[in-house]
This record gives sequence, C-alpha cells and structure tokens, in this order.
Amino acid sequence: MIPDKIYLDYAASTPVSQEVINEMLPFFNEHFGNASSVTHQHGWYANGAIKKARKQVAKSINCEESEIIFTSGATEGINLAIRGVYQRYSKKGNHIVVCKTEHKAVLDTVEALEKEGASVSYIDVDHNGMINLESFKNALQPTTVLVAIMWVNNETGVIQDIDTLSKIAFEHNIPFLCDGTQAVGKIPINMETNAIGIMPISAHKFFGPKGIGALYIRRKNPRISLSPLITGGAQEKKLRAGTLNTPAIVGLGEAINRTCSKQTINHQKLTSIRLSFKEFFKTYNARFNESIEHCSPHILNITLPGIKADHLLKKTRGLSYSLGSACTSETLDPSHVLSAMGLSKEDCFCSFRLSFSPYMSQKDILKSQEIFKAALTNEYFQ
Repeated sequence: MIPDKIYLDYAASTPVSQEVINEMLPFFNEHFGNASSVTHQHGWYANGAIKKARKQVAKSINCEESEIIFTSGATEGINLAIRGVYQRYSKKGNHIVVCKTEHKAVLDTVEALEKEGASVSYIDVDHNGMINLESFKNALQPTTVLVAIMWVNNETGVIQDIDTLSKIAFEHNIPFLCDGTQAVGKIPINMETNAIGIMPISAHKFFGPKGIGALYIRRKNPRISLSPLITGGAQEKKLRAGTLNTPAIVGLGEAINRTCSKQTINHQKLTSIRLSFKEFFKTYNARFNESIEHCSPHILNITLPGIKADHLLKKTRGLSYSLGSACTSETLDPSHVLSAMGLSKEDCFCSFRLSFSPYMSQKDILKSQEIFKAALTNEYFQ
C-alpha cells in the first residue's frame, strides 16, 4: 500500500481481494495446463476451472453459460462488440447510435468506423445525464445496425433505463450493446428482464485481476452474431482465439461471485459513504453532477464553483482521486460527459470524481474529509 494515501478512485480500479488471489495462485505453477489440451489431466483441470468461472459469471447476471466468452477486459470486449456487429450486419446498413456520454472505448471505436464509412448518431442527455426516450426512438433508422449505451456512467454514476432502451432497440430488430463495466456488483443485473444483446465487463472494477474481462453475447430472443477480431484458434467459440488465461479467468469468476453475493449489503454501505461526502461538500456550495433518482452509490461527481479541480488536487496530496476532465496529449480538455450534461468549460475544470469501496474504513472517510476541509479553508481558495 502506498503510505499516507487514502484511495478514493475505486471506479478506476480496485485491489484484488485476498480470497481471489488465493483462488488464482495454484493456476500459476501447480495447475498450469492449457485448457485447450484435451488429451490429458493437466488440460482437463484447467478447462474445468474455466467452466466453473464461466458458470459463476453467468449466474451473477442470470444468463446461460454459453453466452459468456472471456476477453482481456472491457475495452477489448467493446471493440469486438462494435466492430464484430458492424461487420456481421453490414448488409443491413452502416448506421450506429451511441450516447454522447459513453466511455472513450466506445466513442473512439465508433469514430474510427466513421472514418471507414459508418454513419453515427450521437444521442444527447439532459442536465441530469439521462437519455430522453423520444429522442432515442427518433434516432433509430432502418439502416441502424447497433445501439451502444452504457448502464452506469463511469464519471457520474448516472444509471440509464437500460431495460426500456434495450427493449425499444429489440422492437426495431437492432442489436443493443450495453457497457456494464461500472454496473457489476453495484446494481442488479438480470439478462432475463432486458433485451441487451452484448455486454462487456472487466474484473478489475470489482476486486478481480486486471487484464481479464468477459463478454455477454445473447444467443436467443434475439440471437446476436459477431465477426471475430482475433483469429487463429477455436477458443471462445472462435470469437477470441488464443490460449486462455486460466489464473485470471479463475480470478474473474471468484471476484464476480463474491461481489454479487454481497451486493445488497455493499449497496447500503456505499449509499451511506456517498451521502456522508455529499453532506460534507454541501457546506462548500458544491453542485453534484448526477441524476438523484438514478445514480450508482459508488460514484460522486462534484463541482466546486470557482475552485479549479487540478489546484484542489495539489492541495489534497494525501488523497488519490480523479479530476472531472481528462489529460490527452498534454492538453487539458473538459470532460465530454459533463459537457454533454450542459456544464460550462469553466465548471468542468472545477469538477472531480470520488469513487468508493464498501470496505473503506470510517477512519479513512473522516480523514479524507479532514484533508478536503483543510484545503478548502486554506486562504489559497479564499
């Protein structure tokens, strides 16, 4: 652990839990077989472990085991979903619908396809970050081959009405991609009650290892087909060739199983932590970039008018958290998410994100608020 640093950036990444590490360790040097080696016990054992992990993922989101393939993470899953659908359904059309507040993994991939001839409609959000259903319906066209809308926004925690949106897409016979990266373990996920066609997730967001993810691909009502990005083997139903990373897959399965089994109690803990920080920042005339009725409890996006977030970050060196804007090529740009919600460029630069873990101690919560208080009462900001 980095000394004297309180971590408030759990939406960026989480530590791997000790229980998950313990499950993974034997597969590095004891059960090291290749899961594709079907002629001997070493391969059988690895394959059995992967089957168990696949079952754990499927159970956690209530889908069939056959609907889960393993990837290196959500970014790869998003690329496979977008490019795979676009290629497979190219005879129908070249139109894609995405929300303006999507993760850059979606936006950059779609932008690349635009350069290759795709037509893209970008859906607006209101000041709460929510999509208007009528605007969404109006964006759909006969040539639309894909809709991409994330479940929980990674900057604001805003939760979209995915059940309704996905069913609208289903009624128009359009595959629906939902980025579930920030949703797993935070909100209930039931693939039987929605019409999501494809959903990527990433283990390091819920106390699993980095470099491993899963991609849900619906097999019925409707069945979604993809063209592979990586070829060279029959692994993962020929959608993702290459030797399976057994230790990481085991870690993913254990992490999602543990996280989702504690979802109710963790939701209560996160709600309490988030409320504590909201009450604290209200005394500094903070504005909260959220949808009050539709927000995940693990993320709080804050605007302190007139106080530059990067300056505040320098004054709170005992804390690890993210700004509400991104650094790209050494140029500070305003957050595209907050901009889409109607914040001015100045307010975007006065915004930052805190994200929480249900395992945070009360000591760290109070200490972090003391650090913010010391910085905000400093004459530097007066």
